[in-house]
Amino acid sequence: MTSSTENTWPSSSLSIISIHNLIFIPLPPPSLAEIQFMTALASDTTRPSIAIITLNTSLFKHDSLSKDQNDFSWKRQFIQTLQMNQGVDGYLDGRILPPNRDSEPCAYSNWNVNNGSILGFMGLLIDDVEQEVIDGATTAQATWNLLVQRHAQEGPVKQVQLIQEAFNVCYSSSEKYSTTSLKLTTLNKHIWDMGLLSSELFLCIIMINSMSKLLMFLNSALLSDGTNPDFTKNPTARKYDSTDIKRALDMAQGLVDSDSKATDIALSAQTSQKSNSQGRPKCSNPTCPKLIGHTNDYCVSPGGGMAGRTITESREACLED
Repeated sequence: MTSSTENTWPSSSLSIISIHNLIFIPLPPPSLAEIQFMTALASDTTRPSIAIITLNTSLFKHDSLSKDQNDFSWKRQFIQTLQMNQGVDGYLDGRILPPNRDSEPCAYSNWNVNNGSILGFMGLLIDDVEQEVIDGATTAQATWNLLVQRHAQEGPVKQVQLIQEAFNVCYSSSEKYSTTSLKLTTLNKHIWDMGLLSSELFLCIIMINSMSKLLMFLNSALLSDGTNPDFTKNPTARKYDSTDIKRALDMAQGLVDSDSKATDIALSAQTSQKSNSQGRPKCSNPTCPKLIGHTNDYCVSPGGGMAGRTITESREACLED
C-alpha cells in the first residue's frame, strides 16, 4: 500500500506534471528600439505627433497662379497663408515628413489628411495650364517643387520683360523709398532665379529687346523654358536660344520683303494709271459717266457737244479735227 501523502500518477496517457518540475527561463529585456516602438505606439493613440489641421483658406486673397501673371506675389502669399495655419508650410519644403506608418499609424493618417488638404487648396488657386504641370504629383512638396521649377525657367523673353520693368522703376516722393527698394529687390531676385547670365543668354536678351515691336514672333520664345533648361527634371522642356530667334527673324524678314514687294507693285500700278490719266483729255459734262478720254465737244451724253450721236461718230469727228 502507498501512503496517502505520496504523489499518485493517473493511469491515463495524459500526464500531469508537478509544479516542482517547471523550469522558468527568464525573457531577455526589450531592446531600446522595442521600448521606443511600444512607447510611440501607446502615445500615438492618445497624443499623435501630427494632428489634423483644418485650413483657413479665407486668408488667401490673390488671383490664380498663371504663367502670364506675376507669380512672386502669389508664391509669397500662399506660403504666408500656410504659415498662419499652424505652420503647415513645412509640408512644402520637407520640414514636416510623414511619420512611421507602423509605429505611428494615427499620426501617419493625419499627415496624409493634411497633405491632401494642401494639395486641394493649391489646386484651387492655379489655372488649368498649371494643373497639367502638377498632374501626377502626390505630395505637397513634390507639387510645390514642380511649380517653382516651372516659374523659374520662364525663358529669355520673360527675363527681358523683368529687366525692362526694373529699369522703369524710379524713386519718387509719391512712394516710400523703402517700398521702391523692396520692389527692385524682388525683381532682381526673380531675374536671377530664372537663370545665371551667360554669353548666350545675354545675346538672346539684347536680341529680344531689339525686336520688341515684332510681338507676333515672340510667341514661341514666350512658351519656351529658356536657353538651358534641365531636361532631367523636366523632360518636356522647350529650349530656345539665339539660333531660334535668328530663325524667327529670318521668317519675319521674308514676310516683310514679301509685303514690301507687293506694296511696290501696287504703287507702281497706281503711278502708271495716274501718269496715263494726266496726259488724256477730260470731259466737263456733268452727266458724262466716263470723263477721261474726250472733251465736252465730243461727248455723246446729254448736254455734250455730240449728244445723241454714237461713240463711233464722235471718234471720227475727233480724228477729222
